[in-house]
This record gives sequence, structure tokens and C-alpha cells, in this order.
Amino acid sequence: MDKLEFSIVWGVPSKVIYQALLDPFEIMQYTRAPAVVEPKEGGQYKIMEGRIDGVFNKLVENQEIQMTWKFNNWKQYSNVTLRLIEREDSCELKIIQTNFPQDIEKGKLEDGWKNQIFIPMSKIRGYPIEDDD
Repeated sequence: MDKLEFSIVWGVPSKVIYQALLDPFEIMQYTRAPAVVEPKEGGQYKIMEGRIDGVFNKLVENQEIQMTWKFNNWKQYSNVTLRLIEREDSCELKIIQTNFPQDIEKGKLEDGWKNQIFIPMSKIRGYPIEDDD
């Protein structure tokens, strides 16, 4: 099974990023599209005008989000784990996605996360991404 795994280091505490990933108002700001989000285990979400949807399977406050995730043209749901690791003056967000369609290139999937979610979150909400390279 293919597995996408990458990390982003944010120059803010993990609770800020956790909130940004679950709060419908924040999500609408950085995606610039309507969002319906029920931030609870078993809660559903639809973001980016319904192009992406899923269910929150597990929420550990300020530490982890496990959810199903798919584009509206995918036949199956993928599994996504967003794990936050607190650092002294920052946090690391580890993204792990499995069970996505075999014809989807991992590089394009990662670029989508970065270009459609994380970079806009940084620019619009002002949460700095630290350059780890």
C-alpha cells in the first residue's frame, strides 16, 4: 500500500495548528471556500466547497487528528493522521496518508496539501512555517 508521509514545522505552539485544522471559520479563511466541520470524534467535515470530505475518527486535543479523507471524485476514502509534536518554540506537524487511489502520485498529493492547505494557512492566518532544509 502506498503511503504519503511528510512534516511541516510551524513557528507556533501545537494548540494553534490543532485549532486551525478543526475550526470552520479558520478553515474558510485559508481555503477561501465554504466549510462545514463538526470537530468531534465521529463528526463529519466538508471543505473546499465540498471537494474534500470525511469523518474524524480520533481527536487528541493539541496532539493528533485521525480522519477519513477523499476528493469528491475518488471512489474510496483514504486515511489521514495529523500528528502534532510540541517543540520549545514551535511544533512539528507530521502528515501520514494511506489508502489513496493507486493512480494518484504521492508527490502531487503532498503538493496539494502544501499548496491548498498549509501554505495558505501560513500566509492568511500568519502561522509561520519554519524552513527545515
